[in-house]
Amino acid sequence: MQQNESDKLTSAIEAAKQYGRFYCKFVTANDVGLTNAHQEGLHIAKNAWSVFFETEGVKGENKDNFVKIHIDGYYPFESRIIYYGVRTRNEYRITRFWTNSPWDKNQQVGNLIVFIPVDFENFKAYIFDTEEEIENFIETFSLSLVSNNAVYGVENQKTTLVQKRIEDWIKKYGSLYPDSFPETTVLAEHSRDIVMKFAKGIGNPDNTLLKWIDVEYELFKEIERNIYKPYLIEPFCELDPLLKFASSALNRRKSRAGKSLEHHIDFLLCFFNIPFSHPGKTEGTKKPDFLLPSNEHYANLLYDSDKLIMLGAKTTCKDRWRQILNEANRIPQKHLLTLQQGITMNQLDEMQEEKVTLVVPEAYHKMYPEAYQDRLWTVEKFIKYTKEKYSV
Repeated sequence: MQQNESDKLTSAIEAAKQYGRFYCKFVTANDVGLTNAHQEGLHIAKNAWSVFFETEGVKGENKDNFVKIHIDGYYPFESRIIYYGVRTRNEYRITRFWTNSPWDKNQQVGNLIVFIPVDFENFKAYIFDTEEEIENFIETFSLSLVSNNAVYGVENQKTTLVQKRIEDWIKKYGSLYPDSFPETTVLAEHSRDIVMKFAKGIGNPDNTLLKWIDVEYELFKEIERNIYKPYLIEPFCELDPLLKFASSALNRRKSRAGKSLEHHIDFLLCFFNIPFSHPGKTEGTKKPDFLLPSNEHYANLLYDSDKLIMLGAKTTCKDRWRQILNEANRIPQKHLLTLQQGITMNQLDEMQEEKVTLVVPEAYHKMYPEAYQDRLWTVEKFIKYTKEKYSV
């Protein structure tokens, strides 16, 4: 018997805590065979090898591990964890997974899949397909999936010199807030400051935006550790204060994540001298995230509506993309900047019918079905488009 969504999320969180480590990622088009790549199965990041194998793969050799996959409500089935190291290949994959699982693989693009090792022969697997589930799981364990994967409970195997220096700066900025959290705008500013110490200007806005967001997440976790340390050292003697503390921490994580993307988009538009209002104001109480060139121009019915642009900002948009459809009646073609890592073909067709153009960091384009990638805009393309529209 299948679980309802709430039970599934609870089961996954409890199992993850019980076994202490897991690997999760967003399912990409490549993972389900919707690209021209010949690789089979779900791709596993190299830094997750210790979740699936006792020893790391050696270049020049292939090795595999046959495992049982356990999904709540279904009989266990066999899959093959394999490292390809022969010739030019150097990657880990899970094969025989989709053919044996109860899931329709074509409907999983953009969903979050979680593998929890019970031992090296048995893995619990969960797939979350709603934004609320995904956000709750990610924020429960304070994960960053900017690189489309997260390994929990496993030490980072390799750290470059630049990464080490960035970590040092994160600790320095984090130490500035031993007692209270800074405003989300300040947190975003600090993250950009850290990244800019190791970069010359904005460079590629797609890559830079992702770096800002990733560093901000790590900085937030550092501040969390500093502020919450007293709470973690002293045991909670009653259940109610513990639940209140946990709920407060989770809500703060969600709130910061929701505002982070908007803060960085605001900075990018200012940096490139693009006129905008944030938040926007259109009909009645409607407030789109960004309105270009301004709220005043939108309110002026004599202003050419072809020169108006509405940009929504949502970290994920599997369910919530429809929220932007009625936010600006004068602008039929809506733009939505998102960090969503893959969406099903059905959802992309729906977006096209509703005249929604997705603006997605270039690194994530390959995670979408190949036949649909030409519909996506990069952040850089959106910036060029707006600069040309408002150039004098």
